[in-house]
Amino acid sequence: MTVAPRRPRHLASLLLVLLCLSLCLPACSLGGSSQDKTLALVTVFPTSGPDAAVGQALQQAVDLAVKQNSSLSNGYSLIVQHIDEASALRESQLATALSNPEVVGIVGPYSSETAVAYLPEIVAAGVATVSPTTTLPGLTQSASAEAEGVPYDKIHPSGKPLAFFRLAPTDDALGKSAADLAVAPTASHGLAAHSVFLVDDATASGKAATAAFAKELKAKGGAVAGQQSLTTGVNDNGQLVVNAIVEAFPDLVFYAGGLAAGAELRSTLSLSGVPQTQLLAASPVADNPGWSDAVGQALISTHTTGVLPASDLDHLDSARSFVSAWQSAYSGKVALPQTALAYDAAMAEIAAIKTATSKTVTRAAVATALTATKFDGATGAIAFDQNGDSTATPSFSVYVCDTKGAWSYKATLPTS
Repeated sequence: MTVAPRRPRHLASLLLVLLCLSLCLPACSLGGSSQDKTLALVTVFPTSGPDAAVGQALQQAVDLAVKQNSSLSNGYSLIVQHIDEASALRESQLATALSNPEVVGIVGPYSSETAVAYLPEIVAAGVATVSPTTTLPGLTQSASAEAEGVPYDKIHPSGKPLAFFRLAPTDDALGKSAADLAVAPTASHGLAAHSVFLVDDATASGKAATAAFAKELKAKGGAVAGQQSLTTGVNDNGQLVVNAIVEAFPDLVFYAGGLAAGAELRSTLSLSGVPQTQLLAASPVADNPGWSDAVGQALISTHTTGVLPASDLDHLDSARSFVSAWQSAYSGKVALPQTALAYDAAMAEIAAIKTATSKTVTRAAVATALTATKFDGATGAIAFDQNGDSTATPSFSVYVCDTKGAWSYKATLPTS
């Protein structure tokens, strides 16, 4: 029998040291070393599923902001990590991110429902979060929180720095502006409707915008022809909702909610013998590049007007520098209105991080700095009030979908 030669003892010891180092290095890359000065932002946007087109664009906007600010003062560097808001793994990925000491800020989430579910955990970890798109009033306003199912005390715990901020206006303002558009005369870019059937997607955000719409509609002399919540999936009731609409014969159908339910509503209307029924959507439906695919085909996605709680970038002087940088970074890709909000959300985080780098960077220091952050962003002046809401005047853009499934800008709604 041949016996293999024994390795020298010092070689075995060296191999053991190398093995230990290989196990330690990943920990160091996550901020485990006192010498590591890497900081990280995390995005939470849907990069798969029906909202992927918008979610990916928002993620790219944050990538652009981080690339422009990858080197910070005092030897700090900035990177970005991504969580797919639509993924079944989002909860475990978020937990991993929150346990990583490098992570000092989050940009997102996209939907109010995700915010309600995960903000308590994020705030408990002390990570400052700026959302460009969440609209549910109760996320920042205590008077609305209980009725909307928002755990306000966990998102705004007493005695701790404010940790949640947002740039989008609330569903209250969105619903009100949509109602003003619905009843306004066509000469003023309005829809001249009197009788309106209301549909939401059964989410708290959809219901909040619908309630605000109904209140303003009645105040302006309009009438509610009927009201339904449309649910998709196992308990799909899209056809029943459309049957009720056909029976009511309204001037207009108003919809508030996510893309999936809105697409089913439009598709069912178009395929149920009432294709020319006008749909007014106050939601991420407006100017969404995934709209016609979600509906099923371009031709049946038309007769849709959308109100988006964001400024059209072609009509926003402050966005010119951002659009130029976007086009250089992503040749051939159109900058959506929400991308400028995502960029500004990231830049707000980065401004706070830069303030914190003058000393030792902590999550609490970044959150505290965010409360005082003020700068001129792509969407205008960026600052937050004591609740974490943007101090800017709300902006709402109106888009119309044509027979090719393409959206075109129509008007910017006046706000009061």
